[in-house]
Amino acid sequence: MGNLLDYLAWRGDLTLAQDPFNSIDALLLSSLSYVDFSDVVPSKGKGMITMKQASDKFFQIHSEEELASDKSFINFAPALLKALAESDRFKDAYLLNYVDDTDISREIQFAAVEIDTSDDTVFISYRGTDDKIVGWKEDFNLSYMTVPAEDEAVRYFLDVMDGRTENVRLGGHSKGGHLAIYAVASAPELYDKVKTIYSFDGPGFNAETMVTEHFKRVRKKVEKYIPQTSIVGRLLTSTVEPVVVKSNELGIMQHNPLSWELEGKEFDTLDFTDRLSDLFDETMTSWLDNMSFEERKIFVDELFSVFEASGCENISEMTKIGIKGTKAMIDRMTKIKNGSGEMVRTLVKMFFINFNALKDNVVKEKLEDGAKLIASNINKK
Repeated sequence: MGNLLDYLAWRGDLTLAQDPFNSIDALLLSSLSYVDFSDVVPSKGKGMITMKQASDKFFQIHSEEELASDKSFINFAPALLKALAESDRFKDAYLLNYVDDTDISREIQFAAVEIDTSDDTVFISYRGTDDKIVGWKEDFNLSYMTVPAEDEAVRYFLDVMDGRTENVRLGGHSKGGHLAIYAVASAPELYDKVKTIYSFDGPGFNAETMVTEHFKRVRKKVEKYIPQTSIVGRLLTSTVEPVVVKSNELGIMQHNPLSWELEGKEFDTLDFTDRLSDLFDETMTSWLDNMSFEERKIFVDELFSVFEASGCENISEMTKIGIKGTKAMIDRMTKIKNGSGEMVRTLVKMFFINFNALKDNVVKEKLEDGAKLIASNINKK
């Protein structure tokens, strides 16, 4: 079994003219937007740069020591850029129209880049959620509001395609996949130019949104992929039935696209998600269906107040928060007296079951015990 970097090592010598664009290529370009292209790729309307030139410039700006200090799950992105730049398949692709807007006070995390793949089609890559807590909260905010990143995604799509004749593919990993679908659904005038929309473990949409005519139409062009223990990709209602992909990680760490397993130029797939992913989906669906939007807001704010109490900025840091951080989270949970309290406690337990499954070899037993714990909480509702 291989991963994204193995695919480039194996297929990178074949141009798109020799071997047409496929879903693995889409995941590569969707993940590329995790690279911080500030001072590398020109902003909207300011020119373009080849993949090879962008890679050379990026590694002039950023040292190996700096990149090695990044412990987030997206720390593979610079290596991915280098591999793309060294491949015949993508080294001459042009990067342009880079935008990056992250503001914790506005709870927004938005970035996008356009890739001209030289096959008469451009690719718009929306950056997904890294492991910053503010980004994960924005994913959950989707349950009750239009988040700022959605509006930015539509604006970006309209701006870069204004007056253009090329066809377009759009995609993203995590929230980026959600944004790609939302942008097309909100710009019906560009629908005929869209070839495919790719969502890789991206959150879904509120059921109320899914019944609109624009979303019904957009479904025909969506391809969605999730790992077997998907959490983010099971949030809300999925636009289409997803393809389930094997991962060499466990629990929530399967969200990392570099962990997804490939067979040649196709994903190594499964027929179904695992029980922990299904329980998360059942839990969230049963709760959200019985909440007003205001109740959903309170629930999300309370849930993330517990994560923020840990003192961590990133989700990955919470695997090693120690006694002090754990106590702070427990203290915060005990202070939640409204109806969200039990739901918050259940999801926090679910989160740590995912991480605890990574810490020793008794994975199956831990997951089964976790499933029973969560199921018992559901049955108490």
